[in-house]
Amino acid sequence: MSEGPYGNVLSRPTRDAVLVGQGLLEEALRELPDGFVLISQPGPLEHVPASITARAGSTVEAVSLDLAALDRLVAEAGAPPAVVGIGGGVVMDSAKWLAYRSGAPLLLAPSILSADACVTNSVAVRVGGRVDYRGFVEAQQVVVDVDLISTAPPRLNRAGVGDLLSIHTALWDWAAGERAGHGTVDQTIAERASAVLDALDSTAAGVRDGTVESMATIVTGYAEINDMVMACGHAQMEEGSEHYLSYLIELRTGRSFAHGELVTLGVILMSTLQDNDPSRARGIAERSGVQWRPADLDLSRDVLSDALTGLHDYVSESGFAYSVANPRALDAGDVDRLLREVM
Repeated sequence: MSEGPYGNVLSRPTRDAVLVGQGLLEEALRELPDGFVLISQPGPLEHVPASITARAGSTVEAVSLDLAALDRLVAEAGAPPAVVGIGGGVVMDSAKWLAYRSGAPLLLAPSILSADACVTNSVAVRVGGRVDYRGFVEAQQVVVDVDLISTAPPRLNRAGVGDLLSIHTALWDWAAGERAGHGTVDQTIAERASAVLDALDSTAAGVRDGTVESMATIVTGYAEINDMVMACGHAQMEEGSEHYLSYLIELRTGRSFAHGELVTLGVILMSTLQDNDPSRARGIAERSGVQWRPADLDLSRDVLSDALTGLHDYVSESGFAYSVANPRALDAGDVDRLLREVM
């Protein structure tokens, strides 16, 4: 098994593993052997049918993506016949880590749509407070049960736009890297990513209303992006300066956020810095109802100013792909201009 995030070939397109509909979870689990390890958290477990928990050999609570916590989970779980993850992003990545380390079949059922961890193949392990993508595993199925998703707070489902809206700024950063002599843009991939963003734009109001169509758009969009990542060996069509700023804010505050909300804030700020049609990004965010403003996230002006000022050094030290943050550090005037747009 590879320790690198993109050094493998998918056995089938990710979107082929995705099932979207109502009441799918019990039916999908019938194919798995009894005694599987169920990884979840208290909130999602309240909505898992008793027939599923009764078949589990053990139920393990996902608590952290810190590497030490993940390895404890592996040690406690033993050698499961299968792994089932039902919950949010921490649950998805914890289940993927256990399946990766044990070689067991994996089924994932997200309970919220706030991040794309249900369709990615590596695990966003935290090492020393930094994100490090490790391992490789494919879920046999990703079951998006509308009944389960609908039990989550609407705010968290709306946050799902973040990892698709990020295409807006990430594609700009990728092109800027090419202009600066750092790699080459794959135009086919860029066009595919743009189509995903267009689909989100078209269904943004449905995200606010929680329609089945919008749920399918978000998850299939995630899956399409994962297939592109695997095809070209990096995530530059979806991950750029907006994600780097989010990582730095998490690092500086020591807090966890709804990933898509923080990334959406990053998109608004970085598209403004890029002079890259920030009105489109803001329009999608507003129509979808995602809560991205600093006041929504309990982020002070001082915290954001500190992160924006330190972004240049952070991306340079972290070795991230080239972005709008690379040419120079932002000065006080830059930071004031950006923060006027969001506060």
